[in-house]
Amino acid sequence: AGPGTAALDYWRGEPWLDINNVYTYEPVWEATATQYLHGGNMPLFLIESAYENEHGADEQRVRVQAYQAVLSGASGQVFGNNPIWYFDGPGLYAAPVTWKQALDGPGSRSISQLAGIMASVKWWLLEPDVDGRLLVGGRGGEKAHVAAARASDRSFALIYLPTSKDVTIDLGQLAGKRIAARWRDPTSGRITHIEDSPFPPGRQTFRPSRRNEGGYTDLILELTALDLEQSG
Repeated sequence: AGPGTAALDYWRGEPWLDINNVYTYEPVWEATATQYLHGGNMPLFLIESAYENEHGADEQRVRVQAYQAVLSGASGQVFGNNPIWYFDGPGLYAAPVTWKQALDGPGSRSISQLAGIMASVKWWLLEPDVDGRLLVGGRGGEKAHVAAARASDRSFALIYLPTSKDVTIDLGQLAGKRIAARWRDPTSGRITHIEDSPFPPGRQTFRPSRRNEGGYTDLILELTALDLEQSG
């Protein structure tokens, strides 16, 4: 299988196949959402995209790929770093660091932040905003696509912004009478509370006010429903 393919593209209907994958160097969100929508209930994950320190991929591209995967329907993702691929052997691409240095590289640190964020929420409830009901403005183009997902019980949502452009969210898609909003830095995990939060349900525009601590433009918008209606 080559770039832009998935297991279901080759073995759909095979009784032994119970997990799907995405393998692409194109925008990850698009390939992932396609498999999510057309793969039935079969779980999928990002098996490979661009490695850090090859094809011009830096730590931000690693993050974009990872967040676009997990917020577009994937249950997980795999990332790579070029020097670690071949260790001390001859490589296909020149790298600015050794494999030992790459073990503690910024991309690796970014993925540890992603793991921490997902561990802090009920990630298995996340459903990608494929119909655009949550993210109603500022979705961005193919390479700068904003990835958004909401919990199936409408208790929280995560939105990954690769650039510092405005996004408009319909907070009424969450279940609370008030919606708490905050920014999280994907490079450090640092949390910044947003002025006037919590907000009432309705459309609200959010504008990132700064770059992250790594000097890049990507940030995570975290939304949490407050004062949930009690059922029963």
